[in-house]
Amino acid sequence: MLTRDQLQGLWVSVLNPWDEGGGFDEKSFRDEIAMLLDAHPHGLYTTGSTGEFYALDWDEFTRLVDTFVAEAAGKIPIQVGANWFNTRDTIRRTRYARDRGVDGVQICFPPWMEMRVEDNDQFLEDVYRAVPDIALIHYNVGRARRIFHGRDYARVCPRVPSLIGTKAAGMPMHDVVELVLNAPDLNHFVGELLFGLAHQVGASGMYTSLFMMNPDFFHDYYSLCVEGRYAEAVRLSMRLAGWFDVAVRPLIEKGYMDPSLDKAFVEIGGWLPVHRRTRRPYPPVTETEMAELRRATHELMPELVSYKP
Repeated sequence: MLTRDQLQGLWVSVLNPWDEGGGFDEKSFRDEIAMLLDAHPHGLYTTGSTGEFYALDWDEFTRLVDTFVAEAAGKIPIQVGANWFNTRDTIRRTRYARDRGVDGVQICFPPWMEMRVEDNDQFLEDVYRAVPDIALIHYNVGRARRIFHGRDYARVCPRVPSLIGTKAAGMPMHDVVELVLNAPDLNHFVGELLFGLAHQVGASGMYTSLFMMNPDFFHDYYSLCVEGRYAEAVRLSMRLAGWFDVAVRPLIEKGYMDPSLDKAFVEIGGWLPVHRRTRRPYPPVTETEMAELRRATHELMPELVSYKP
């Protein structure tokens, strides 16, 4: 069972590679995990948004978890996303992960319809009561219809003692400060762009897909923060933000979402065996858009395309 001491640092998403027919490419998945382990992140996770959890049926989910555990468990702390559209099936996925030896699960609120606040609280408690012996990390994302703040966690944590952390996806800096102030007993993770600032107020780490472009760059970035060299870290944060604004925001404005973007990043990183194929209804980035992404990355953040394992 994952502990708060283990929930630190660089946790890296593992992408699901699809073959040309749209099926799960297990060999590439195994190879990807082995190569990521050699890059020494602090943890690995899969079946979140980037892991296209919504595109997996039950048999695919269990096969993917089994493969992930076989390749990574015992070598590094691991999480899987146990997200689904109702409490029952979130519990089913959480229980399966626990039974297979996964250390922790990420869960979001069922996203189809907005829930009352008391039902958000009850959802977290229900998952805990059904599977109390696995660590829970709340995937705190706006598309799940409600963002939790520190005061919300302060209210619900006594009812959910296995909740040890949050993934604050896209949360602005002032809300990260509020999280740390009002829910200090949880480990709060942010994205790559904000980490140089957020670590200064108590963020514990980052859930990162950009690590898969250049692990050395992100190890250096994280080390700057841990060593208190914040001026240097923030300069990297600002450069990443500038790259994001020029190279990535136009793709978001066209409607591309997490897996389409992250698989594009990995493809231009060039060292992992993952194609940018995604499962419908979400399309991959086009060749023309990839060319512009490459150009802007080489110009603004050449470190992201310079890694040699």
